[in-house]
Amino acid sequence: MNGNWIVGLSIFTLAAAPIAFAGSSTAARPTASLYANLQGDVLLDNERVLVQKFIVLPGQFTGRHTRCGDQLLVFIKGGVLTSQSGRSTLWKDGRVAWSNAVDGLDAGSTNTGKTPIEMIWVTLKPVAKAAAAANAAAPKYRYLNYPNIPGEDLLENDLVIVQRFVVNPGQWEGVHAHHPDMLYIHIKGGQWAARSKHEAEHAYPEVSPDGEVGWMATVDISEGHESGNIGKEPIDLIWVTLKR
Repeated sequence: MNGNWIVGLSIFTLAAAPIAFAGSSTAARPTASLYANLQGDVLLDNERVLVQKFIVLPGQFTGRHTRCGDQLLVFIKGGVLTSQSGRSTLWKDGRVAWSNAVDGLDAGSTNTGKTPIEMIWVTLKPVAKAAAAANAAAPKYRYLNYPNIPGEDLLENDLVIVQRFVVNPGQWEGVHAHHPDMLYIHIKGGQWAARSKHEAEHAYPEVSPDGEVGWMATVDISEGHESGNIGKEPIDLIWVTLKR
């Protein structure tokens, strides 16, 4: 996962690692909400993405969802959402969905389950033309590759690659690289350790909580970077790679 950097509804088309971080996930703070009836917290805000968390309590109606760009939805704690038309959908922990900026209005859904639903929305920000042209000249496909852990491909389109990894207790990812513009989201957090050619193996001072979000620094394969799960429970996380 990382090295020694800083961390930080009726749905749509459906479609993983750890810790070295550039940019940072900000302390949760209020912002303009995507939902008429919900107040979101900002987890990460940089030049490329705005990441917000929303909690829908049992019986609560989200209100109309306002789309403000191309967006990825990730369920940290899933549940049953029932649309205004009466269609109920079960969204499991770690499920993802994609919403295009041009999609029609979403009237909203109600949590008809017995437990709170926790959702994270990743909104992609517009890219300057010069940056877009430079990215277009770079390799298009940038999958994260852990030599020791097979990943699950959750979603891919012209804008993002979304992968999911489960790192079991005592397991290390294997030496790997991180491409530019990568974001991680912990579905199930835990205790990470890291090592590389430039730093001895060390544990991170704090356990990563469920739902933690961060922006990853670019890491070349020559650095010998890898992370491991030194806790007692599996760590489950999603990686989102921006293609441009």
